[in-house]
Amino acid sequence: MVCSVHPHHGVYLERVPGVNAPAARSVTRPPGGSEPDQPGCYCWLHAIQRTSHSPAGQKMSHRESLQLLDLPWDDVVFQHIFPYLNVEDLCCLREVSKGFQKLFIDYMSTCKKLDLSDCTMTNQYFQKITENCTNLQWLSVAKCSWLSDEPLIALFNRNLHLHHVDLSACSGLTSAALQSDLQHISTANSSDVDIQTLEQFFCKFSRLKVVELDKMELLTDVGLHHLATNCTHIETLSVAGCWKLTDSGLKKVVNHCLKLKLLNIQNCPRVTEKYLCSLCVRGIHVISSCSVAYMVKRRKQVNYLGINIQI
Repeated sequence: MVCSVHPHHGVYLERVPGVNAPAARSVTRPPGGSEPDQPGCYCWLHAIQRTSHSPAGQKMSHRESLQLLDLPWDDVVFQHIFPYLNVEDLCCLREVSKGFQKLFIDYMSTCKKLDLSDCTMTNQYFQKITENCTNLQWLSVAKCSWLSDEPLIALFNRNLHLHHVDLSACSGLTSAALQSDLQHISTANSSDVDIQTLEQFFCKFSRLKVVELDKMELLTDVGLHHLATNCTHIETLSVAGCWKLTDSGLKKVVNHCLKLKLLNIQNCPRVTEKYLCSLCVRGIHVISSCSVAYMVKRRKQVNYLGINIQI
């Protein structure tokens, strides 16, 4: 089944009844060729005509039509249609009628994952469309430079089970926005975050398990020291492209975060091969610009020559 939204003609779904894998196509107007009853989106499920033969050889036609609102909301619309629409489509659908507004509100109040990355809107509209969100577990507002602290804090306070937030390239936010009990955080490409903000952040979120700090050019060993001493539950750490980091900062993390399983240090030229090999021996999966397994093998081969090199 295919669902698409057009700002003027609407959303139409077409299927063949009685077929296990429905054939679907997007159309631009309701059956019969008439225009939608009102401007904006108009959602229609049109079951195309099916012709079959009766035992007597006579042809029988079956034709039925349903509006999107007639489908089961929880089991069909929310599970198999809305997850494939982007936020712009959902907001467009919301403006069609009171029925679709109710459909939108019910969906937002039950959805667990919301992707607003790279969307353009005002803070007021953000508050409007998210005011009914109370069950979010996963949220992305990456590249939403227009977003400010106040509406995001309000959303955090309504969603107590939120454990994944992507704030990448959100230049309008400050440390004041970080008010939820997160377990997964991504601030990749946020080059303007200073050490003081990182210190406040790591002190606030002591239960972090997944931390992605890729391409944060201001991140140094000092920042990793604060991370290690405050967030000891980390299992995955990605600092790819943080070129100022050295063995010292990573040692602090490894020694304090005993649950660490995966470390991504691609494009970190100041981290030595010797230290990477020691991490591999400790059972930590390391992702680097060069294969750690190859590094270990190469160093073992050198040892066979009688040159003692620590692995």
